Amino acid sequence: MTGRTSQPNREGESVSEERVPVLIVGGSTVGLSCAVALVRHGVPAVVVERRGGLSIHPRATGVQPPAREFFRAVGLEEQITRASAALVPSTSKINVTALTDDLSTVERYPTPPPGLIEVTNRISPTRGGPCAQDQIDRVLLDAAVDGGVAVHFNTELVGFAQDDDGVTVTLADRDGERTRTVRADYLIAADGARSTVRDLLGIATTGEDDLTNPMVNMLFQADLADLVRGREFAFCEVKGDGFEGILVAVNNTDRWVFHVTVEDEGETLEDYPPQRCRDLVRAAVGIPDLDVEILGRLTWQMSSRVAESTCSGRVFLVGDAAHTIPPIGAFGLSTGISDGHNLAWKLAMVVRGEAGRGLLDSYEAERLPVARFAQEQTLLRFRNLHLQWSTGPEVEKARAALRIADPLVLGFGYQYDSRAVIGARGEVPSLEDVALDLDGHPGSRLPHGWVELKGERVSTLDLAGPGFVLLTGPDGHDWCRAAEDAVRGVSLTAHRVGTGGDADLVAEDRTWLATAGLGPGGALLVRPDNVVAWRSPGPARDPDRVLREVLTHLLDLPA
Repeated sequence: MTGRTSQPNREGESVSEERVPVLIVGGSTVGLSCAVALVRHGVPAVVVERRGGLSIHPRATGVQPPAREFFRAVGLEEQITRASAALVPSTSKINVTALTDDLSTVERYPTPPPGLIEVTNRISPTRGGPCAQDQIDRVLLDAAVDGGVAVHFNTELVGFAQDDDGVTVTLADRDGERTRTVRADYLIAADGARSTVRDLLGIATTGEDDLTNPMVNMLFQADLADLVRGREFAFCEVKGDGFEGILVAVNNTDRWVFHVTVEDEGETLEDYPPQRCRDLVRAAVGIPDLDVEILGRLTWQMSSRVAESTCSGRVFLVGDAAHTIPPIGAFGLSTGISDGHNLAWKLAMVVRGEAGRGLLDSYEAERLPVARFAQEQTLLRFRNLHLQWSTGPEVEKARAALRIADPLVLGFGYQYDSRAVIGARGEVPSLEDVALDLDGHPGSRLPHGWVELKGERVSTLDLAGPGFVLLTGPDGHDWCRAAEDAVRGVSLTAHRVGTGGDADLVAEDRTWLATAGLGPGGALLVRPDNVVAWRSPGPARDPDRVLREVLTHLLDLPA
């Protein structure tokens, strides 16, 4: 998939130019997720990252269930589970004056609430839960490299030009001594909130900056294991004498992050040298002579911005390059990972010649509304923080009045409306009950259900792989025969779902077919990203023709 071509330089001499199918700019979580997703679809990408290596900063620690479902889909669920093992007990928020307060008596606010966990267990084969982002990056990097992805650190994009056949990208080593040119079929910009690619494209963003004062993020090492054992937390608001901040668990033993608000206008990171940071950490912990090593410092400021467009020709924006989501509720990381999950299979099919380029238009049509919805919802939460940690009927009534969506609706309730969906409804049926949004309607995420396949217990969400899957009712024999060669070259696997008999998928829950809107002879087409692309509640007179027309339309193929 990669190679080299020759082209004349200004002097007419032949020079070598690297050719790749997909170049990803940005080697953090979202960029690496895109690379791993492309590997799953048989397209080895090239990743370039301006930093010298992976970030040591944990950054986000909240990992929503949609991100966990992505890790499951690409075969990394077990690795992520191991990486997050140290944070399993970190499921609450607490408020203290110092960490030496009696943590057994402080009020705890569950994160997430128990009711949310119960619903997640019903609608998903995986779980949410904290995991330090630097740990996620290590898992993704190893998987990407093992899959054949070339990852180049200390390399930054300094310019690019695109035409009808590809994108010519100029890359430079960070030392400035060497530049080279790469020719890519497509370019993915995962280069963060200050995206160079987005700026070069001239794509504006809308939203709000400076939602809070700047924050200083201190990554530090200190042995606090005995202090928190049995009293673990996800994060801890500390309000001490003359300062306040947020203490975040990274491994519940000796690795932590402390965020403090910059109160004095004009202060910068230079005003927070290691000694001042050590003093602040000691005050927050409540041990004046605590042995503290500052591992890293950075500044950040909460903002909320969404790009006006997420694609231009052969260039696509993902993650923070496309949307900067405030951290309230921990939706930013999951939204970015879902961008890559959506884009990768489409790019792979187009690169392989199995779909027309019109399929790629569906990326912006589907993901940009999701980003805007996430922006709107996180801002609502930010402006009503008193509702974030409170419970009770009055709180639920206030949330409903403000149209604050349930967290699972924000993660799973999207309703895509694009050419890659036939029969979309567009609007989210419910902001309160995610189960009403996951009803098998085209454009929604396939309902999860446990089924038995060849003696193995799997989720319906495990069935869609690099190709499409057609799920039918127990009487869907004609649909299955039609799927055998619906469109030549397009991978399509068919299964009949029932509660017994000769169905090759035996559903544990007898109501799953009804939940998915499938009659005994109906059919439901699922995309590689587990989105329902099309549904026929019952049989068709000519299933061969119907399936062929459906796939031809979805994939922008010649009729």
